[in-house]
Amino acid sequence: MTDVSIATVGIEDKDLMVLKSLLPLVARTQGLSWQLVEDPAVAQIAFLGRLSPERVAELVGRLGDSLLLIYCCSRGEEAPPGVRVLGHCPPRANEIAEVLAEAAQRAATSAATAQRATESAVAARAMRKLFLPERSLIGAIQAIIPKLLIDQPLAVSVPGAPDLLVDVNAGVRAARADPTWFSSHDFWRADPAACQIKVSNDAKLLGECRRFSARPYQALRFWGVMSASQGQPLAEIARATRVGLKKMPDFKLLPHLEWQPRLAEGLVGKLSAPEHVVASAARPIEEIIDFLNAAAVLGLVKTE
Repeated sequence: MTDVSIATVGIEDKDLMVLKSLLPLVARTQGLSWQLVEDPAVAQIAFLGRLSPERVAELVGRLGDSLLLIYCCSRGEEAPPGVRVLGHCPPRANEIAEVLAEAAQRAATSAATAQRATESAVAARAMRKLFLPERSLIGAIQAIIPKLLIDQPLAVSVPGAPDLLVDVNAGVRAARADPTWFSSHDFWRADPAACQIKVSNDAKLLGECRRFSARPYQALRFWGVMSASQGQPLAEIARATRVGLKKMPDFKLLPHLEWQPRLAEGLVGKLSAPEHVVASAARPIEEIIDFLNAAAVLGLVKTE
């Protein structure tokens, strides 16, 4: 059953009562459901009363492309431009039936267009090259971490950059590095084959790295994946038809971009099509994929 939202602007109370009494009868015969809304901007049909030409022109300019503007007037009255005119106010049942049928057809066409756009976006996402963490610097680090004793410091040397140290701090594995490099996307996009990742007891290296503040290792992993994936989805994200977050990421600890907490708030406890997530965030799809990848490796993502 097609839902139709209807607004009225400038309709007199007595005419509105008649319209309300006719709508259920007409809609039922066409297999439609309907609801009255106050804001014409969210409606599919707006019935206009005897408004000033300036007010009609304002509504046409603001809403004319998005809904049916129906002007109800007496026969012989000059019709304002940009609206569909009915000869009676309130409109008669056959006039309402024609308007509802047209609105339903427009809604069906719009839904089909949206469905095609979604299918196209899904297909484009499915064709993206997958992000393989094991081929990234952060993936190479993660592959070694489980093999180490908690007190074994792991040094990461990237050509042209200060060393990064994965060490223990207060009994918890943490990362220490020059903040400039730690937050650099280019650092995390380095080819791991060109880097040295090894356990180190070099006193000078340890001393240089340990003068920097310790950050939780999970923060390192979150930022590293987000920086390295460059819009390529993890397999889990690529095959998802709907995606959400199990809980809110701890942005007090995790390095992040300004818009990401707002995005996360809308995903917690929900499941939405990835394309809808992109549309609501108003960010490039590559950025959304990078964020979802990073959340996924921390176990925060749920998918269907």
